[in-house]
Amino acid sequence: MVAQAAGGVEIDLSRDEVERLAREHGDAFYLLDLDLVAAAHAALLAPFRRRHPDSLLAYSVKTNYTPRVLQRMRELGSLAEVVSEMEYEIALQAGFEPGQMVVNGAVHREDFLASLLLAGIRINLDGWYMLETLHEVSRAHPHQTFRVGLRLSYPVPDAEVSRFGFEASEPGLRRLGDWFRAHENCEPVGFHSHFCFAPNRLDAFRARMEGLAAAAERFPHARLRYLDLGSGYRRAADGPTFDAIADVVASVLSDRFPAAERPTLIIEPGTAIVGHAMAFVCRVYDVKNVGGRVLALVNGSSHSVNTMGWRTRMPVAVVRLHDAPAGDGESFDVVGNTAMEKKDHICAGIPGPVSPGDYLIFDQVGSYSCAMKPPFIHPCPAVIAREQGRYELVKRRETVDDFLRTYLF
Repeated sequence: MVAQAAGGVEIDLSRDEVERLAREHGDAFYLLDLDLVAAAHAALLAPFRRRHPDSLLAYSVKTNYTPRVLQRMRELGSLAEVVSEMEYEIALQAGFEPGQMVVNGAVHREDFLASLLLAGIRINLDGWYMLETLHEVSRAHPHQTFRVGLRLSYPVPDAEVSRFGFEASEPGLRRLGDWFRAHENCEPVGFHSHFCFAPNRLDAFRARMEGLAAAAERFPHARLRYLDLGSGYRRAADGPTFDAIADVVASVLSDRFPAAERPTLIIEPGTAIVGHAMAFVCRVYDVKNVGGRVLALVNGSSHSVNTMGWRTRMPVAVVRLHDAPAGDGESFDVVGNTAMEKKDHICAGIPGPVSPGDYLIFDQVGSYSCAMKPPFIHPCPAVIAREQGRYELVKRRETVDDFLRTYLF
């Protein structure tokens, strides 16, 4: 299904700005607005802290691991949520200390996992093979106490049961309880869930939080430190506000835990922080009429703006070479610079006119775009950050040497 053009864009650029940046960094680039990153961080975290002061935000590194984004999140007081050893190393290089991270993820090498356990890094274990590693480590260090989190999977209304984590059914929780009773120097201190595809409704957020609280109550002798609600926060006109979500989450905490025993609340946003804070800017190379459709060929692809294939509507603006207002020409579709016939039909129904030499701005592409853009046919473009009107190159355009460096000739 081809995405349709949506309304206006939040990140705007003048023709002069576009041409200057294109001369310096290439005629396709990402523009990262750090002011929007900071505003999104405050808009999400503040409602939770007003209701539950002991709330922490752990930014989802996989969503967009541009180091400048991570540095800004650290400056704002965020933790880093990582799901692999690679992301752990990226976060370290961006300035996060190990104690400023939350480690999730389904696959970790045993030696990496053991090093996290021995260092006491906050980690949410995902499956039984991780408990086997914890068994070996705890038996080798009987005088050390190992405090871990557990990622859980349980029913949420109108959501698929997640494949990640331990099943939080009666038998599943009983088995986990038996395991920890047999390992006296191991203790569950946190519970985590991840329902990124759960409905964006208040009843779903309540069910997610109730599931974590119910699991915590099954371990009455554990010293509960945190409940981690994971991700799934969206800015959507047809969904609940962050204030309403925070109300529901905080009410579960106050209903299920005495005031002195309420755990730290961790939320793990990615898209809610950076999704609206990045745009992709690309030059129109050609315009042609094929089969009754006006097609604009751009120096970009679906990999640049819709790698996951989730987007059905895209905010697009045209920066025109000639002084012609939108609506004075036929609507047009956008096709990309790869050899993919169907997948690279990027977007349809943009109000014309359009001419070679124009530029398109695809807005709201901060999530799973530059982090997943492969060097397929064309190298990955530059990333330029804007903050308080100033521009800074934070990722240069890739070269052939960059992505051939790991190959052996």
